[in-house]
Amino acid sequence: MFNKILLTIILFMTISYAKEEFSSERFLGIEAGYGTIQSRNVIGVPQSEKGVEFGFRLGAQNDEWRTTISAHNFNKNGQKYFRAMLQFDRFVWASLYKTDSIIFKPYIGGHIGWLKYISNQDYNDDSGMIYGGEVGLAWNVLREVDFDLGYRYSISNINKVDDIGSIVFGVNYLY
Repeated sequence: MFNKILLTIILFMTISYAKEEFSSERFLGIEAGYGTIQSRNVIGVPQSEKGVEFGFRLGAQNDEWRTTISAHNFNKNGQKYFRAMLQFDRFVWASLYKTDSIIFKPYIGGHIGWLKYISNQDYNDDSGMIYGGEVGLAWNVLREVDFDLGYRYSISNINKVDDIGSIVFGVNYLY
């Protein structure tokens, strides 16, 4: 219960801050990736499943920071998860020369969120907190479109789920 209240407070504060600071570049996007979930079965034996994950994102950004609320879904061989996350990314560098037609922005960041895990193999259904880091490259091809390629690593407090690693490609519409 405390975790849900804490996550709600963090989410509310971030949205309030983002509205004031990032009013010029908001975005809506979709993403697809290839993820690996490391879990343990009923008797504690480690198992790994790899597969495709899909998600959507909503956020705001400026020249230095990006704040994103995202949701992802994974389903492979009876292991399913749904996660909702709040992500904070810091753009390390940006090619902002007037002659650049494409702007590259490498980033590093972190995330915190909620994970719902279901395993049909051992009839396990659990939910809990996740947190982790991410690194990647965002590039602005058109004034209204950003592409994003990154790696995201998440650790969970759920007993049956150890970690989730994902390579993700996203497309964002800036408005």
